[in-house]
Amino acid sequence: MDGPSLAISGLTKSYGSTRALDSLSLSVASGEIVAVTGPSGAGKTTICRLIAGLESTDKGRIMLSDEDVAHQPAQFRNVAYMFESYALYPHFNVFENIASPLRSPRANKRYSADAIRNAVDDALALTEMIGFGHRLPSELSGGQKQRVALCRMLVQDPSLYLLDEPISHLDAKLRHKLRGAVCRRLTATDLPSIWCTPDAVEALSVGDRVIVLSGGRVQQIGTPEQVFLRPANITVAKLIGDPSMNILPGRFEENSGAMYFRHDAGAIQVEKSRAVVLKQRVNHQESLLGLRPTDLILKCADGWTGLKGQVYTVEPFGKYSIVTVDLGGDRLKVKTKEAVMVDVGDTVGVELTTSDSVIFDAQTGEVQ
Repeated sequence: MDGPSLAISGLTKSYGSTRALDSLSLSVASGEIVAVTGPSGAGKTTICRLIAGLESTDKGRIMLSDEDVAHQPAQFRNVAYMFESYALYPHFNVFENIASPLRSPRANKRYSADAIRNAVDDALALTEMIGFGHRLPSELSGGQKQRVALCRMLVQDPSLYLLDEPISHLDAKLRHKLRGAVCRRLTATDLPSIWCTPDAVEALSVGDRVIVLSGGRVQQIGTPEQVFLRPANITVAKLIGDPSMNILPGRFEENSGAMYFRHDAGAIQVEKSRAVVLKQRVNHQESLLGLRPTDLILKCADGWTGLKGQVYTVEPFGKYSIVTVDLGGDRLKVKTKEAVMVDVGDTVGVELTTSDSVIFDAQTGEVQ
């Protein structure tokens, strides 16, 4: 038999004159992790609070399996919610905080003392918190508090998991480890999960599907590959990637049988496979060209007849560098495959190495 699922339709919530969510619709299948990403204020936490029953909806349905729970009290929804703020009980130690949902009246004494201890110890081991069970929240760092909140969610046996920025305050090494470990744990439960994060790269790595939010509206829903390779608009393009996609204004022009994208700082030649289509659709129209930093390379400016600019910043990361090139106001980020020998202020050329660019309408910002 299939496990629980979640289906939301037309979910709307306003706070005074501010529309936090605007007719949101999404579904999460049994065993699926849907990652919700977007900037601060996009509506991620509002989604969690509405599903958990901590806020009331203005409009919309929240179907948990076959039941509309939109107007049910929170205690009857059987949702495991990890709060962005952690929401730890200050007078409980770590062990008691994690065990609290298993000892609550809703648990109805279903868990023995041994079962509770085993569940708590297992969660502490997963999050590298063994030995911290006796400490109070006031004795923990921010990252440790976050792991306690994560443990408290993981020990539960709900119909749905809600994770609001579950690893955002951890150091990079532990964040990388827990990202995979928690996903594996969630998938094994065969329950629906929603993972909210402002980090779009994290969303791509954890989600079976990704929802991009901005201003309370869904900008795109798709697999990680779909969202990364084919962003629906420039809002999505500017959020996805590390660094995110460059958006360059200009127009396509044909010259001597070849197609170019021309900017005030120079031109980029378009591969022949795309030239015919571009000639029919956007030739001489103002357009926005999306260029991934990994698809660009730096060229010596001497004798270079294409796109040129001045080096604005150089960020070395050992195996690669991120170089920002100023094109007279517009800036391109180039992610090199190795360290580079350029300095701030140098004039450099920029070349597109693939045909994998994305074209957006200059007026609407929608993909063309």
